[in-house]
Amino acid sequence: MKRTTKIELNSAVRVLNQMVGANAVAHQPGSYILAGAYGGWQLQKIVGSGPTQGVVSIFPGYRSKRELLELIHAFRMGIEVGEAQMASKVGAHYAT
Repeated sequence: MKRTTKIELNSAVRVLNQMVGANAVAHQPGSYILAGAYGGWQLQKIVGSGPTQGVVSIFPGYRSKRELLELIHAFRMGIEVGEAQMASKVGAHYAT
């Protein structure tokens, strides 16, 4: 089995941020970042702004790089499916 690298995790998070139109480099609310602790990794979302800015964990606990990468891919697929369903509903609404 191929080892999952931090570069792969960062790339997956970068794509996720592009999908949602967020800029993690600027640490703007709504962007996703990686956090590492306890020998594991976590996907976090930046919330709030200014002095009330913080992060929330998307998946509970810290996970191996491989497991987190799989979860991020599944999360991205969920966003794509949701966007496709919304687009089809909007298209169906205007077709009537």
